[in-house]
Amino acid sequence: MTEKESALYSQYIIDGIRCDATPAELLNECMNEEDLANADCAGFEDILDESTDPPVTSFRYSQANENSYLEDCIKVAEKERPFRLLYPEAFTRQRIAKALIDRIWNEGHFRMGNLHLWAKWIWNTRPLGNMAAFYHSVESASGYIFDLGVKLEDYIFDETDLESLLEFYAWLPEKDLEANEESQEEIQVKDSPFQSSHPWISERRKCPSKMKADPSDWLIYIPFDTCQHKIGGSLLAQTQGHNGGVGPHIQDPDYFIDCYEVVRELVEDGIVIAGATVSDGGLATAAASMCGECGTSIDLCGLISSYQETDTVKLLFSEIPGVIIQISDNDYDYLDSQLLLQDIAYYPVGHPDPSATGITFNERSRCGVAGILASLLEQASEGED
Repeated sequence: MTEKESALYSQYIIDGIRCDATPAELLNECMNEEDLANADCAGFEDILDESTDPPVTSFRYSQANENSYLEDCIKVAEKERPFRLLYPEAFTRQRIAKALIDRIWNEGHFRMGNLHLWAKWIWNTRPLGNMAAFYHSVESASGYIFDLGVKLEDYIFDETDLESLLEFYAWLPEKDLEANEESQEEIQVKDSPFQSSHPWISERRKCPSKMKADPSDWLIYIPFDTCQHKIGGSLLAQTQGHNGGVGPHIQDPDYFIDCYEVVRELVEDGIVIAGATVSDGGLATAAASMCGECGTSIDLCGLISSYQETDTVKLLFSEIPGVIIQISDNDYDYLDSQLLLQDIAYYPVGHPDPSATGITFNERSRCGVAGILASLLEQASEGED
């Protein structure tokens, strides 16, 4: 019996309670019908472990240090992140969301329901609490993927003596294509009434990741979940050597789908001039990644008003999945109509500044649509229970 087989097919007893399904059974629920066969669990010993909760912390982040926090996050934002073992559910959903949103920028014609996911857990099975975290991660992944309407194509579990890692990758599965040069960059799947007809995707981006230096353009932040901003388990907490307290409760897959489909259409139609995924390091790190030949000042007034949150560190560094996009001033009314039609809250956070480099933060100016956005956020949250 290998550790790999044991981890996937054993029954788990966590905190003295026997779990209803094995990890393999949970993951196979998200796969195609032909992949649903499960291995016989006979011969596998039960895995007993205990959940580990984040310790209570008195550490407080200072708004005066926001720039230094950002610098710390930028240094490690592109590096592989170890699994946040104290936040298995939130971190797993963030990884899934990031994999899906990263595809939103590609050339092609597809919807989120056309995408398939591949997952890999690289796990240190020895420390107390790690196997409980693995089970909670799998359980969260299974539920979130199923609710998002995305297929899990395959999954892998590998054991390691180092830090535990989790990877998700999203793509369109291949079908038989004619062997010609024009079709090599496009991946196609069979049509479905619940997906785009004749979907295809290219590895090229439809829009760049760096903003263009047009001061009349708008930078728009769109969070893909209605949860509150929390720092627990974040890249900021990781860089500062703290757990960060409570993590974000990512729990609204229906809202994620609505946001995804609208933004995907905006990208495909060429409305989005530039865009970045909001994930590791939060809004601040995503905005900084868009700065190339110009900078910007991030205006937090709309977020402060809508969320009734005065701690700007949380607003800037909480890792609620989402996007920040650049659009033309001429397209602002069109974007407004498309997002309001779906009851999606969005936040104008600034303009490209050709005379600046990097980003600064402010909360002084008054956003004219803050009241509308607050109302929309409340409406979106009503259906969470």
